[in-house]
This record gives sequence, C-alpha cells and structure tokens, in this order.
Amino acid sequence: MIRVLVVDDHPAMRAGLESVLRSEPGFRCLGAAASADAMWPLVRRHRPDVVVLDVRLGKDDGISLCRELRAEPEAPAVVILTADADPSTVGAATAAGASATLDKATPLDVLLDAVRVATRTRAAA
Repeated sequence: MIRVLVVDDHPAMRAGLESVLRSEPGFRCLGAAASADAMWPLVRRHRPDVVVLDVRLGKDDGISLCRELRAEPEAPAVVILTADADPSTVGAATAAGASATLDKATPLDVLLDAVRVATRTRAAA
C-alpha cells in the first residue's frame, strides 16, 4: 500500500487527487493540505511514502518545501505538480530531490505511475 499525502492550494485539485487516490487499488491517501503550515503536522504524524506537491502554494514555494521534505528523517519521495513544466522548473525540482515533475495536465495514469516509481526509488535509497 502506497501512502500518499496531497499538498495543493487549489481546492478542486486537492479534492480530485484525494478522491482518485482513495479509490485507486494499492494507494492510501493520508489526507490533503493547502499550505506548508497544514502539511508539516500531517507529514510528521503519518510519515507518507510520497508527497504529491504543487510547485506554487500561495506564499509557499514547492521547490523549497521539496528540499525540506527530502531532508526529513524517513524522508518521503516527492512528486512535483506544476502548471509550468518548463525546463528551469524541472531542473530546480530535480535538484531539490523530487522524484518526478509533472504538468498538471498529465494523464492520471502517468501521475499514478510516477507515484509508484517514486516509492520504489525511495525504498531503494
């Protein structure tokens, strides 16, 4: 069972990802957060395998949060979602330790596969 936390400041995106993850076999959605302040208690309480993280979270920066998440003990893998999957965003996310950077328009099966791969990569590290 892959334990996933969703972090996105857009309510519809958060709810949609949460719903899909709750219905997808092999996944367990641990919850969702709209900000870094809401994310940290969930990360520390549940220790997710993967955090699906929006690159822009209002006042919070997803790239910086990715770096902080990857520095945690028992660090979760991070899959970054962005509306601007340009090379500089992808490069910054990779440098921060993201397992994958996906455009928000990415098909759902590709996102789920990226989460699966991120989990395997985390387990091998």
